[in-house]
Amino acid sequence: MVGYYKSILDAEGIPSYIRNEHAAGLSELQGPAFYPVLCVDSDGDYDAAMALLGPMHESAANNPEQKDWTCSNCHEGVPAGFDVCWNCEAARPVT
Repeated sequence: MVGYYKSILDAEGIPSYIRNEHAAGLSELQGPAFYPVLCVDSDGDYDAAMALLGPMHESAANNPEQKDWTCSNCHEGVPAGFDVCWNCEAARPVT
């Protein structure tokens, strides 16, 4: 999900990076200190980033019956909020 949110910011021209993007594989220790975190480069872009990402994040959190799905065309994992595969643009299968 962090990578998806970063791609949204990238598309809007808001510079960002993922802190701890590769940290999970560096140690046997696991915990919040090693979780990936999306960071906006400039404090001045924070409000714009939250305006873009906040509604999507709240919608996903408030709709627990939606589940992530796997594209039947390219077999990529797709976040629950998508009706179209982010990788190949195939439509979500009807269940």
